[in-house]
Amino acid sequence: MAKKRTVVIVATLDTKGAEAAFVRDEITAWGLDTLLVDPGVLGSPSVEPDISRYDVARAAGTTLEALLAQGKKGVAIAAQTEGLCRIVQDLYAQGRLHGIVSIGGGQGTSIGTAAMRALPIGVPKVMLSTIASGRFQFGPYVGTKDICMMHSVTDILGLNVISRPILRNAANAIAGMALRAQPAFEGEEAARPAIAITMLGITTPCVMRVKARLEEGGYEVVPFHANGTSGPAMEKLIDEGRFKAVIDLSTHEVIDNQHGGLAGAPNRLEALTRCQIPAVVSVGGSDYLLFETLQKAPAHYQGRAHMVHNAQMTCLAPTPAEMVAAAREMIERLNRALGPTIVALPLKGFSDPNQEGRELWVPEGNRAVLETFRAELRSDIPIVAANLHLNDPAFAAIIAGCMEGLLRGEPPADVAARFQAPA
Repeated sequence: MAKKRTVVIVATLDTKGAEAAFVRDEITAWGLDTLLVDPGVLGSPSVEPDISRYDVARAAGTTLEALLAQGKKGVAIAAQTEGLCRIVQDLYAQGRLHGIVSIGGGQGTSIGTAAMRALPIGVPKVMLSTIASGRFQFGPYVGTKDICMMHSVTDILGLNVISRPILRNAANAIAGMALRAQPAFEGEEAARPAIAITMLGITTPCVMRVKARLEEGGYEVVPFHANGTSGPAMEKLIDEGRFKAVIDLSTHEVIDNQHGGLAGAPNRLEALTRCQIPAVVSVGGSDYLLFETLQKAPAHYQGRAHMVHNAQMTCLAPTPAEMVAAAREMIERLNRALGPTIVALPLKGFSDPNQEGRELWVPEGNRAVLETFRAELRSDIPIVAANLHLNDPAFAAIIAGCMEGLLRGEPPADVAARFQAPA
């Protein structure tokens, strides 16, 4: 008989005991086992946990009594969070965690999602939270993991006509996920070598063509939206050895990070300095800054050419000097790349609105980026400078062809030479 799957439930049981027990019972009704974990500090649990707050403290290398004696709630919460993360990692390693759900307010959301971030992508994760709405920023809670944030609507304090169906929905969600989940990165999907590629809505035509060609060659191409989170998520997966190669086509997160844009991400391309992975790199999206609206952009950007992408996103043109600054940040990391690397630059534009006659056409900036790469990039990293737009079919063919050559183990200079325009 197959062993039952187990869902871990995380809640501070001094204030969320009845609700946690309700969720536990709803999950158990699906035929699943449960483990109720209490990472609380103050008060007394109103229901009996399977893993107590004392156990959580011991997992952090301390005792609850020692934490309470310090009289510093923040220190105690930090230790309990550390202990909880170790516990869920151990449970997962032992095959005793097939999904995790947590319920809580601000503090509970911080603790619960920290435990979820400690688990691999693909493990079912649901956070029922009072702050999963409004103006709260979810980046610190979700990080680069696949956490489902669910708004509790009411505060989580007692069972009532509104809270019961919401708690039941959270229980049903994690139960369904746990019952149907497959082991992450295993099975038929992992049989083909995987290649990562970054994309944006305004570089999608190129990505679609590259993806189709490489998949015809037997590879699985995994796109990451360069939105400030997916780029870093891709790099963490590169660190974990999940990819055979990477096409960092859409590197917008670099320039956006320099200007506080919505899609900025620090330390992009650093994975190439840690992992010996074949890479084809371009500058997709390095031609705009992203803010919610023109009016919400800092004042010194507001007089610039811009394009309203949608109600939540407005693209503003950078200056040539700003484009060069982003190129230099990329070059600094590329110059430390460990694996075979090729840089491909489309001279007629880096994204859909960056072409002649469109809103963000900045030819001076495009040329300055090319000149900077030619002057400052490490000499053994070849540059393919194509008199094309990034979304032209011929540029996608260059990207795919360069990657195919690197995957065959050919020297980057030999691969790039096939695509260089005649002098």
